[in-house]
Amino acid sequence: MTTRANMVDRLQNGDPGPTRTVVLEAHCEAVEPEERIRSVFGVGNYTTTDDSFLYRVHLECGDIWVDQLNERFWSLHTGLPMRKINPFLHEKVESRRDLDWMWLPSGHLENLWPGANSNRVRTKFHGRDFLDESDPAQDLTINLAGSGAERLLKHISDDVKYRSAISFDSVQVSLQDSDLGRITEAVDRKGRFAASGDMLYHLQFVDTVVERYRHLVQACEQRAVSWSSNDSGVGAVAGGRPIAIRFSRDIPDLEQFVSSLFAARQPFRLWGIPEISGEVATVNAVDLHVGHGLRVEVGRNWMRVYLEKGTCGNTVARLTSNLQHRFDSRLSFIDPELQTALEAHRSVRA
Repeated sequence: MTTRANMVDRLQNGDPGPTRTVVLEAHCEAVEPEERIRSVFGVGNYTTTDDSFLYRVHLECGDIWVDQLNERFWSLHTGLPMRKINPFLHEKVESRRDLDWMWLPSGHLENLWPGANSNRVRTKFHGRDFLDESDPAQDLTINLAGSGAERLLKHISDDVKYRSAISFDSVQVSLQDSDLGRITEAVDRKGRFAASGDMLYHLQFVDTVVERYRHLVQACEQRAVSWSSNDSGVGAVAGGRPIAIRFSRDIPDLEQFVSSLFAARQPFRLWGIPEISGEVATVNAVDLHVGHGLRVEVGRNWMRVYLEKGTCGNTVARLTSNLQHRFDSRLSFIDPELQTALEAHRSVRA
């Protein structure tokens, strides 16, 4: 008999290193949990448990526990090091349309947990595809450790030369709860966790981060554009609205910007042929993650995204997270609700 409690016990008392958890966004067409597992990992490469949403996937180097309790955001837990599971997961995500990473925006890492100060912070910015060579922070990576890491990073980000290039790539926090115990959590922007401490606390921590991300994704989907017949049966009524993004800096070369953005390359996974008229580029694009269409308009310091009904909101999360690391870490949504979701200003249990 294998249960969720067995998984917790084996992860807690198994390998001496930290427990790794990777969260993937899934759009599998199969209805039953086991059908979804079989479609992704193949027949004979997993075993069931007594929990209908929990499976053990077998790799040559060890096992991964796949938890589908959240049907859309799967949590994959293991004691294996990331260097062993990353190639396996990378192949699965990059070769399939129904899987994607959880693209945490910079604010979700910066505001990871109420009252918690990061004791390790990493920022990573690569703007060579979108910025001039003369930009002082075209490429910028900062690794800081210690109790003053965030204060020092804020000091750097106050400098006008660097403030648009300070985007959180990974953070580590140590937490203590009178009921749940202690944990040290390291999280990066692709939804990969490394935890030491109480496993139940870790699982709650992961669920909280996923819930905030789910809120952002669903808020984007709620704004998808749709058409419906009006009461008279003549004509149609439009629903939804564009998702408007404001940049804190001007795009130096609009043609180069949209050509790079819609080139069907990682990490954006967007394809389209831009049409430029004056100071505005328009693209009828395809998200290669799920194959759905979206319309994008880009100006010198703004962008509007029109999601089609049924298009995955993860498209917008992936777009904004990667633009934060390649063009403008200080971008913002015009919509106040979306901006709050982007910054992750939502209460969680401390």
